[in-house]
Amino acid sequence: MEFELSFTQANNLLACIRKETLLAKQLSAHETANGKILIPDHVFDAESLEQLWRQAERDNDKSLMFQMIALRHIRSGHGHDLVVTRLEMLVPALVDYFETNGIDGWVYRRNTDGVLLPWLIDSIEYIQTRDGPYAGIPFVSIQLLANTITSTSPVDDDSPEQWRTGMTNAILFYQRELGKLTIPELLAQKGFYKECTEFKEEYTKQAGRFRNFQPFYGKQFLAKHSGFLIREGDSRLFKNLELFRISPETSARCVNDEEILERRIETHSDRRNRTDDMYSQIPLHCYLHMFHLELHRNCWIHVDNLEEYRYRPELKTKLILPPEHRKLIDILTSHMDVSTSDIVPGKSGGTTILCMGAAGLGKTLTAEVYSEVVSKPLYRVHSGQLGTSATSVEAALADILKRASRWDSILLLDEADVYIRKRDNDLQHNAIVAEFLRTLEYFNGLLFMTTNRIDDVDDAILSRCIAVIRYETPPREDAIRLWRTLSDQFQIDIPDELIGQLVREFPNSSGRDIKELLKLTSRLCLSCNMPVSIEAFHQCAVFRGKKQTARRESKYPFSCHNACLPD
Repeated sequence: MEFELSFTQANNLLACIRKETLLAKQLSAHETANGKILIPDHVFDAESLEQLWRQAERDNDKSLMFQMIALRHIRSGHGHDLVVTRLEMLVPALVDYFETNGIDGWVYRRNTDGVLLPWLIDSIEYIQTRDGPYAGIPFVSIQLLANTITSTSPVDDDSPEQWRTGMTNAILFYQRELGKLTIPELLAQKGFYKECTEFKEEYTKQAGRFRNFQPFYGKQFLAKHSGFLIREGDSRLFKNLELFRISPETSARCVNDEEILERRIETHSDRRNRTDDMYSQIPLHCYLHMFHLELHRNCWIHVDNLEEYRYRPELKTKLILPPEHRKLIDILTSHMDVSTSDIVPGKSGGTTILCMGAAGLGKTLTAEVYSEVVSKPLYRVHSGQLGTSATSVEAALADILKRASRWDSILLLDEADVYIRKRDNDLQHNAIVAEFLRTLEYFNGLLFMTTNRIDDVDDAILSRCIAVIRYETPPREDAIRLWRTLSDQFQIDIPDELIGQLVREFPNSSGRDIKELLKLTSRLCLSCNMPVSIEAFHQCAVFRGKKQTARRESKYPFSCHNACLPD
């Protein structure tokens, strides 16, 4: 068995063990600062294993903890320290090993995403083929069954012969592998571990989370650690799954997209020679079919790596809008279940809000905040995802609208300029706008669209919007609130007098201008160990392309700020 440690884990462990040990030498041999390091289990003694266990507990690294539990059971022997030397004797030895203190007749394996997964032992056989490239080479096969990711059928697949696609796995042993290792060590070398009460308790928790989360179609979750992206093609083929990792201390927003699947879960095997309840229950690999809202890809994420998203309606207080804008959006985003169907059945009963204005004035933020207020996922789509032809717009937009309707989410079409610009003599552009209008007409949800082209929106688009909201540079009172709200958000101590100066000297700043200028000035003052002052804001405004109303001499040389600006 090999432990897979991050370099952070390796360095932390190195600081806790004696430097003359073989483990210390292996841990200190690496020269890179990221990635993983593989350390064989035989170089760990009881003291170093205890240190590693404490670290795994502190980091809540379940994957590493379960490996260590498996190693403890292997080293304890449990009466199975026999080394098998002949392949013919391996079958009865395996049967005896699995049935001694057996629970379900399962083995467990650590998946590539670090999750512990159970498999039912369906059969153990000695096989010697007569044909093919391996004719005459005997081996022992442990056939395994589980309800896996790749055994889940899409909703449009009713082919019975495909139901078990991806459910099987196998562990193979050859004569050349025997003679040195015990049976637990042979299995560990293949990445499999015998069941134990700790593993069963973990699986029971996983199954409970799966039962709780799986029916929540269209609900938003936060994913952490890792998952599997689905490439184009048959999602039941493991080669079409791509492992992705989520940076520590961060999470990814995902939506439960299980509704498009038809799960066929086999609960029990029809195995001929089962003992009581052992070797009968087929375990479930508790992955949920999700849609990654940032990557715009379907993916599989284990329930251990998911938690329900907690909406934050209190963010509404931080959205600074004119009172009439706020009241209008409150009205439009509330009571969404009130029927507004068209006279013609099937035509749009949805709510489309067009947000118009220059960059940085809060158009996108409005949709983001109101998704929190109404507790619905925000499905944000950039116009570049729709393509640049009428055909691509039709196909992409149809899929997007189906998802938004299926999830009952808020749809945000960001930077929609290309699709809502006035029609003219450009036939291709006219076709794109026409197709956009036609497809949009049958959407029944809540749609926000944003554009910077204030005076160049097609009349047909405007007529289909229930409201058009124009965003302008914030007036003095709103600018003061923006400076105060954002400085508090970034924990920058700015007195009211300085905020008054900033509003006077940067009168045409958008919300984004204020945010970025605050961030840059804060980093500059921190790096140069200087107080936050109007002079510091003047220095940083140059790098933001902002002009103040009055030019001032700075107390600090310009070259100092150039040297201290963070990379």
